Amino acid sequence: MRLAILAFLCLAPPAIAAAQDTAIVITPESATVAAPAGELSRAVQEQAIRLFNAATTTRLVGRTRLPPGNEWRGDVAVRNGSVSLGGRIQGTLLVINGDATLDSTAVVAGDLIVIGGTITQPPGAHISGEVHAYREPLNYRTDGDQIALAPNPHHALPFFGARKSWTGPESHSSLTVATGGTFNRVEGLPIVFGPEFDWRLTPDLHLSLNALGVARSVGNVGGEPGNVGYLVRSELRSGTPRGVGLGFRAYSSVVPIETGGLHSAEVGWAAFLFQRDYRDYYFAQGAAGRLFVQPATPLTLALELAHDREASVAARDPWTLFRNSDPWRMNPPIDDGHYTTLSGSVALDTRNDRAQPTSGWWVRGELAHGWSGDVVPQTLPFTVRQPIPTDGSYGYTRFSLDARRYTRVSPSGRVNLRLLAAGWLGGDPLPLQDRLSLGGAGSLPGYGFRQSGCNSDLTVAAFTHASVAACDRVLLTQIEYRGHLSLHWSYRTSRPEDEAAKSLFTLQGPDLVVFGDAGQAWLVGDGPGHIPSDQFPTIGSWLGDLGLGMDWGGFGVYVAKAVTTGEPFRVVVRLDHRF
Repeated sequence: MRLAILAFLCLAPPAIAAAQDTAIVITPESATVAAPAGELSRAVQEQAIRLFNAATTTRLVGRTRLPPGNEWRGDVAVRNGSVSLGGRIQGTLLVINGDATLDSTAVVAGDLIVIGGTITQPPGAHISGEVHAYREPLNYRTDGDQIALAPNPHHALPFFGARKSWTGPESHSSLTVATGGTFNRVEGLPIVFGPEFDWRLTPDLHLSLNALGVARSVGNVGGEPGNVGYLVRSELRSGTPRGVGLGFRAYSSVVPIETGGLHSAEVGWAAFLFQRDYRDYYFAQGAAGRLFVQPATPLTLALELAHDREASVAARDPWTLFRNSDPWRMNPPIDDGHYTTLSGSVALDTRNDRAQPTSGWWVRGELAHGWSGDVVPQTLPFTVRQPIPTDGSYGYTRFSLDARRYTRVSPSGRVNLRLLAAGWLGGDPLPLQDRLSLGGAGSLPGYGFRQSGCNSDLTVAAFTHASVAACDRVLLTQIEYRGHLSLHWSYRTSRPEDEAAKSLFTLQGPDLVVFGDAGQAWLVGDGPGHIPSDQFPTIGSWLGDLGLGMDWGGFGVYVAKAVTTGEPFRVVVRLDHRF
């Protein structure tokens, strides 16, 4: 049995969230809207902080009531208490860590936002704006009569770093020093540092700016990519949560190849602990501009134009906890050059919770066209890739689609589905940094790393020792059933008044996960071993696996077995959900 352990992220077990669907319960007199399950997004938290701290907001603390016939002018924010509303609010009502109960005479001229509670709204109550409710409470600290975000004590993944924040009525700023969230054989442990700013220019217009440096623990200042990089991002947005905006970023960074499998933290801990880096990397330095529109809360459309210099980088020798004396897997070279890329993307997110979704869709599609006038291609066998032009006419088109569906089928069971398709769509062959593979814990855990990588004909040491991804297209389907298990230590007293208190101690159990995966990666074209661009691999050539595992809020242990080849059982440890 081969053991593919990715890593254990922290000493304490991760917190377990009992996720549930958004629910609307209708009674004869009123409708109670239960908040969506799970953790608040950063955007929602920051929006609540800005609204509460605004100079025009009336701030209240504790249980609050506005009887019928009374009126408050302007926005009203209440923290640590429920609100009973029978009168009129000429603005937005924000309730932090409390419930909102409306009478039939209640009127809210703006939005109604409840964080850490529920909304009870009878038929006669009128709300002119949008209604948002979130089950997860807001973790904050007081700063005079204002509030600021505080670390969430329930985070499964701790924040390794230091952050100092300043919040005013119209602005929020912070200074951060933290790890880059991963560890790899090119950068070692990157440290991110620098300021972040957010200004409210008008009630509907926001400007954000991040200027972050990246310090790498390995490499030479004069080499490529050097010890120091940077990432500067700015965004001007009109409207929240719907709206339009412009974004800009400038970067000098080490970019990972094939990020759709394992998460960055999983890759980093596997590399740091066991010297197993499951990604490849290249250096990119350039700038990009982005235009986006959000016509509805879950839908985002974006168009981006980027120009950068992309160059190969070699693996360094960062220190690891185990196997430190072993050599690292080589980092394969790419097709160097200056690239310009025009891409359009569509993102749809209707999940009821981003960390522990039990219902909804997550779909992201992208179509990109890239070109280069000075590409310096690697020489590959004709059986892998036809020669790409070096006369300044090089251009190609690629696509990607990642669609996920989460469905609750019983109070404790849910079925999750995923379809991943990506690769070459037209033009010249793809550069090495955009080519693909399948196999390993992130896609097909019953198979070895890059089992389907289209690299068997690559005999040059730089490729054979790197197990490079060389396929033109991939298609992957995944399905899993998750059934929640609860363990109870129960004690029943003989007193009738204690009949409801049957359990003095309850252990929250894990999710039992039964899963199956099937997919293939292949070359496109007319050469030997290639598949015509308008066809797919035959069903008999697909790779498939079945597996079983336990998931404790993201930390999971799985056993997988390949069903189409004679592979051994594999045990995989994950630090996050499979998808």
